[in-house]
Amino acid sequence: MIPDEEGTLFKQLSNGWVPYSILVGPDSKVILWESEFNETGFSAAVEKLYEEPAEAEAGAEPAVRLAPRQRKGWGANIVILGGGAGGLVAAYHLRKKLPKGHRIILLDRQPNHLFQSSLLWHAVGQRRADQIQRPLADLAQKGVEFINEPVVQIDAARKQVRTSTQEIDFDFLIVALGAELAPDEVLGFEEMALNLYDLEGAGKISAALNEFNGGKVAVLVTDMPFKCPAAPYEAALLVDSFLRKKGVRDRSEVHIFTPEHQPMPIAGPKMGEAITNVLNKRNIQYHPLFTFEWISPGDRTITSASDEPHQVDLLLAVPPHRAPEVISYSGLIGSSGWMHVDPHTMETEHEGIYAIGDVNNIRLANGKNLPMAGVFAHYEAGVAAERIVAEIEGRAADAEFNGKGFCWLELGGGKAAFAAGNFYAEPEPNVRMYPPLRPWHWGKAFFEKWWLRHWF
Repeated sequence: MIPDEEGTLFKQLSNGWVPYSILVGPDSKVILWESEFNETGFSAAVEKLYEEPAEAEAGAEPAVRLAPRQRKGWGANIVILGGGAGGLVAAYHLRKKLPKGHRIILLDRQPNHLFQSSLLWHAVGQRRADQIQRPLADLAQKGVEFINEPVVQIDAARKQVRTSTQEIDFDFLIVALGAELAPDEVLGFEEMALNLYDLEGAGKISAALNEFNGGKVAVLVTDMPFKCPAAPYEAALLVDSFLRKKGVRDRSEVHIFTPEHQPMPIAGPKMGEAITNVLNKRNIQYHPLFTFEWISPGDRTITSASDEPHQVDLLLAVPPHRAPEVISYSGLIGSSGWMHVDPHTMETEHEGIYAIGDVNNIRLANGKNLPMAGVFAHYEAGVAAERIVAEIEGRAADAEFNGKGFCWLELGGGKAAFAAGNFYAEPEPNVRMYPPLRPWHWGKAFFEKWWLRHWF
């Protein structure tokens, strides 16, 4: 145990809360440091400590990466798993840059693409569900084949994807399945909490707010990591604005409960301080370091690991996020519980397989992980697509992801803040938050319309 009264070590060793897994080898070097715990991956890392080192064969040549294979004169099967931000962008770029002889196939269990960033507007009645979705079948007009089936297995060795009804061979695979929501891992979630991160939950929140006439509203982060790090704070600010407009804010409380030590910790202390100041000005009560333990629907309380109960009237919750089960079943999961990739190329250790967006795990220079955010899936998709095109055309690939990204922070009342920066900067991400203005809100609304029109 090391005294840490000022929280200096905590902030250095956390990605929102203290990492569960630090594995030290016999040479006293840290060989595994993950801020989320995955038992399967951690156990595999421990077993590797006891493996006898393989003896090099006499005269054996060191392993090298093969030069790009000549792909001209044949048609490749390029399969994309997931029709979210990353999958959609990858399909668009591949189809635009490759001749029709190459097949672009996109699979998703859902029939529609959902513009996730607009879920919060839907939750406060500013968007209808049909306004923030587009049928993935419409991609056929762009020359992309869409298969509306869940993936049940990925066979990396045989280069094959299996659904419940068919087997699909691939030459290249882009895994863009995102993070799966796991509300069932929290007892009482379905009975008491409204899911802030899915379409059905956002619709229920909208209905509940319309009937709300005062009381305690709580936004709860149940687990780390979670996608769109700004979303819980945006939700609280939008709820605050909604209640003011409805005329019941004076008899209501708005709270945020999160295990993070500050808002958006990966973006640095200045960003956290800026968001905290906004919350304070709006009289939104912020509860950092709230390590959630359980929900009690009977007396409508949420309780932390330190037995700190809070009674709430309306609970909006971020459920636990997990890598899709098919990733685990297919042996593609890393020790972090997510897919591991080259941080610049998005390539996995399996030839021809890329992983983009929330499903991958990228370690930054400061030891923390790249946030789960649609903007990164967007840019990573372009890199993966360009590298596949280069290999098919038999030329060297030079496209790389540079770690840059941006996001809006909705404040309600027609205003938004804007943050942008380089998350690959060393020794810490270099992110700047611009002051709240109406034009930032208009910019996000314009981006929403552009997104839903451009890719389809």
